[in-house]
Amino acid sequence: MNIKEYWQDIDSNLDSLLKHGFVKFPSLKMFELDLLANDISDEMGPLTFKELGSRHNRFLDKLEVNKYLTPKLHAIARDCFNYKGDSSNQYHVARKVEPGNSKEMFRAHFDSHLFTMVLPIKIPDVNQDGSAGELMYFPNARKAPKNEISNFIGKAFYKKYASKEGLEKFSLSSTQKIDDFRDYQPLLFIGNTTLHTNYPVSSSCSSYRLTLLAHFFDPSPKYGVGGLLRLIRNR
Repeated sequence: MNIKEYWQDIDSNLDSLLKHGFVKFPSLKMFELDLLANDISDEMGPLTFKELGSRHNRFLDKLEVNKYLTPKLHAIARDCFNYKGDSSNQYHVARKVEPGNSKEMFRAHFDSHLFTMVLPIKIPDVNQDGSAGELMYFPNARKAPKNEISNFIGKAFYKKYASKEGLEKFSLSSTQKIDDFRDYQPLLFIGNTTLHTNYPVSSSCSSYRLTLLAHFFDPSPKYGVGGLLRLIRNR
């Protein structure tokens, strides 16, 4: 499969995104993911998050995200979400979670960006009783915030669900999805209306878990809630 073929169903996929709040793309198994994971992991060192390292950036270029996906997402953002910013308003970060890391679990949140794409690069094996950082998400969990104040209030309100018990309670009244990414298919969802979090990466996992997170178009001011959180993360 060449890159053009990879994106051949993009229009129907984006129709599904608008209808359901999320959509899956074809598997990334056509790429040399083990080599890519090693390179990105070496760049990251002990970090859990790293913003757009060189190997990460080269992979996005190889996938031609800015040729096939970004312009269409920008058109949707402009026409459907009244987004007035530039298509270059993106935030790309690698997320690596080592086995036994207890900090990166059940931290339920909404993204400030309109669209979030999760690209699985290395998903570890785990024994029957453990978990490998599966993504739990709730599409259309809230309405799109009208401004930065409503965005802040909404984020603060939903923090009460940022625990295993809280999410179990929330799932009783909202549609819950769980993706283990063993198919290596990227997931694209509407970031500021989808509540999402991860299960823990159990200490029995065979390796770290590595995903690339692509965020497109933050309608908030430069120093809004999302911008400040990203600034703190990258310190």
